[in-house]
Amino acid sequence: MTETDLQTSKKIKIILADNRTLVRNCIANSIQQHATNIEVVAEAPDGGHLLKLIVSNECDIVLMDAILPGPSTLDIIKNIKVEFPNIAVLVSTSYSEMDFIIRCFKAGAKGYFLNTGSIEHLIGIIKRVHRGETVIPPEVSKRITIKNLGHQPQMQLPHEVLTDREWEVMILMASGKALSRVAQTLNLSPKTISSHRNNVMKKMGWQNNAEMMFYAIRKGLVKEEHPIQE
Repeated sequence: MTETDLQTSKKIKIILADNRTLVRNCIANSIQQHATNIEVVAEAPDGGHLLKLIVSNECDIVLMDAILPGPSTLDIIKNIKVEFPNIAVLVSTSYSEMDFIIRCFKAGAKGYFLNTGSIEHLIGIIKRVHRGETVIPPEVSKRITIKNLGHQPQMQLPHEVLTDREWEVMILMASGKALSRVAQTLNLSPKTISSHRNNVMKKMGWQNNAEMMFYAIRKGLVKEEHPIQE
């Protein structure tokens, strides 16, 4: 048996990270039913637990939600790339906004799965990432290539000046989450979230959450049906 044959015969070991137990169970069960060569070895409800599980469990791929409680998702990706270079990160999310996708890949992600897709599609991406491919959704790959390669002039969008954490806070609040709920989601204090929000407001020149929401909708960062909650 060749080295390639050995690699393909071994199970692909995955750690799931999502703060929603139901979502994790659904993904794990679906993978078990549809792919005998993929095994979910551990599940994490937040970024802190994820990093601990990576240390204590052998895995090939981390499949993580775009926004997790605890450390910034993008900081987690960077950490994994440096500390565990043999582990590939696959981000699962409903966000298709260019700035965030580019941030994920610059941080070191190897795949990006829009979670409106089928389990068969996800399994296909997992196998491609395990083979060493970088998987970008076809509907966004051309736009990323154009932006990164400079095939046309690109002006920096206003929100691109935000830090990764500020971006997360902006998206969550523009999606309709109250400050206290954002703090709970990211496992940070309301005071810390308020500080990030104030920094976002200052950098963007906004006066209130309504301006944040309208900007996010106009730029396609969130869906319009989300109500805003002060």
